[in-house]
Amino acid sequence: MNTFEQGHIIAEIILAEKERPLTEKEQEQLEDWFAQDSQNFFLYEKLKYDDNLTSSLKELGKLDTAKAYSAFEKRITPTKTIKLSHVIMRVAAVLVILVGSYYLFQYNFSSPQEDISHQVAIKPGTSKAILKLADGTVVSLENKKTEIKELDGTTISSDTNKVVYTPSEKRVSERKLQYNTIEIPRGGEYQLTLSDGTHVWLNSETTIKYPVVFAKNKREVFINGEAFFDVAHNEEVPFIVSTNKMKVNVLGTAFNIRAFDNENEAATTLVRGKVNVTSTQTAQTFLLKPSEQFLTGEGNSSVRKVDVNHYIAWKEGRIFFEDNTLDEIFSDIARWYNIDVKYQNDALKNLRFSVDVKRYDEISKITEIIELTKKVKFELNNETINILELD
Repeated sequence: MNTFEQGHIIAEIILAEKERPLTEKEQEQLEDWFAQDSQNFFLYEKLKYDDNLTSSLKELGKLDTAKAYSAFEKRITPTKTIKLSHVIMRVAAVLVILVGSYYLFQYNFSSPQEDISHQVAIKPGTSKAILKLADGTVVSLENKKTEIKELDGTTISSDTNKVVYTPSEKRVSERKLQYNTIEIPRGGEYQLTLSDGTHVWLNSETTIKYPVVFAKNKREVFINGEAFFDVAHNEEVPFIVSTNKMKVNVLGTAFNIRAFDNENEAATTLVRGKVNVTSTQTAQTFLLKPSEQFLTGEGNSSVRKVDVNHYIAWKEGRIFFEDNTLDEIFSDIARWYNIDVKYQNDALKNLRFSVDVKRYDEISKITEIIELTKKVKFELNNETINILELD
């Protein structure tokens, strides 16, 4: 079944729902359509509750979808310089639903290169980091293999997207802790394996300071930004993550921590295990269980139940927002795509949207989805994105 045929079926289901309860099969078809793309539900809501669209939906019944799809395919050939994205396919299907007439394809898709001002190719971030050694040496970790031997025998080895600390097998008498620092620039990400085996995923604009080899009685790292920790279990030696807003104390667990200096609120989201979190702002301490999130900022601290997948999506290669403000969405996007964001007015910052795309897609995938709501439009100018009211 092609996109347009499915659009025809969905339109009929929405029309039927206006007049009667859906059958079990119709409900299953609708749920399957929702599952295909997170934006389909919002399109459904628009179609279902806008009475002015009923006549347009009925017009769909007059459309020869096979003929329309065939004509559409001929116009969008592999030789075109602009590839038809999955999002544009969905837009095409929606256009069929809303108007249901063949001329839409002739008018809207005859020259796809003509109106792509908002599809300037702004690329996503890549694996890159700056390693600063205790002696002041600075090493770029982008796209190259590196191997460094510390004085205590620890080996620091990096590949294209991660750096690993492997302690010497020989026992070394305890000495003053030596700290290294990794800085992730805007438009970057990297992975780090600490000397105890703890694995850390580092997001854009994040800095982590850590010992080359941990002390015998404590494992403590310091972070500004966002990171996901999968901590190596050791009941005798607690693992501590310190930020300027909170301190997270664990034995062995997996959690996401977000604590940017330029954001008012900081959060710890627990995936598995248990952690004690103490706010340095309120001095409150909470014991978190899996799927709980600790929030602190502006004199308040609290714990709430969350879907952890929303908060670790970046680590899983996704950009995921659900009913977030435009300001929240583009604060993250600006870091990852290394762009500046300007708003026509501050009121636009509070508009809410949902987005679910691959983290490594071009930014046009995101702007296309948001523009479907007909609330804002985007203009991309080199490395700046302007967010404007819809005319």
